[in-house]
Amino acid sequence: MKLSKQSRNELVMELAAFSLLVACVVSLWRNNLLLLLVMLVECSIVLRLWHDRLDLSFFLIIAVLGSLAEAVFVRFGVWRYANPTFLGVPVWFPLAFGTTGLIGGRLARTLAAIWEAISPSAGSWPSF
Repeated sequence: MKLSKQSRNELVMELAAFSLLVACVVSLWRNNLLLLLVMLVECSIVLRLWHDRLDLSFFLIIAVLGSLAEAVFVRFGVWRYANPTFLGVPVWFPLAFGTTGLIGGRLARTLAAIWEAISPSAGSWPSF
């Protein structure tokens, strides 16, 4: 069972992008403006790499719906953010959430392609 070079590269790129996003949030969350700028750069790079209609859909839907849900959750006291700026949510949050959605969508497609390629019966999900 050997992954194709393209599948391996895609998987590495997607996991690296996600890891970078997580590392930036963990290390910079106290400085909303700096993290917003970093998220803008990472978001721009990720959208430059992956920008088909499905990618853009994942980004926009997750950024908008995720941020809206977070604002509602904060408003009703479900939880709160340590450094909020607008509606109880940090200003960088929609970009981080949207970028995570885009990366997650890419990762899901890559894993599905890998599973399809290694599956004895094409198109079936692996059994666990």
